[in-house]
Amino acid sequence: MAQNIQVYAKMADETAAQITGSYQEWTAFLTTAARLYKYPYHEQLMIYAQRPEATACASYDLWNRRMGRYVRRGSRGIALIDMTGDRPKIRYVFDVADTGRTERSRRFELWVC
Repeated sequence: MAQNIQVYAKMADETAAQITGSYQEWTAFLTTAARLYKYPYHEQLMIYAQRPEATACASYDLWNRRMGRYVRRGSRGIALIDMTGDRPKIRYVFDVADTGRTERSRRFELWVC
């Protein structure tokens, strides 16, 4: 597991270097970050590195229990490094595009500026 964390940490470092290399990359990152404003910078960076077109990300449990949506079979989660515990671990979030509606789904609309 520690090896996976190192791979994702390296991915974050490479992405940070990439987005600061040109203003086009930086504005592309800011577009993604604006959609994911509730996440801290390091998590926005990880989401951008893995799925720059993501619009609304949340954990499996939030989509399933709170929103009443299901995560589609075969969907790949977006790995985030969770530093809140004693040691780092990986947690996954899913984009709204990876989910489907059920009859008990809460209404979900993306906000637009």
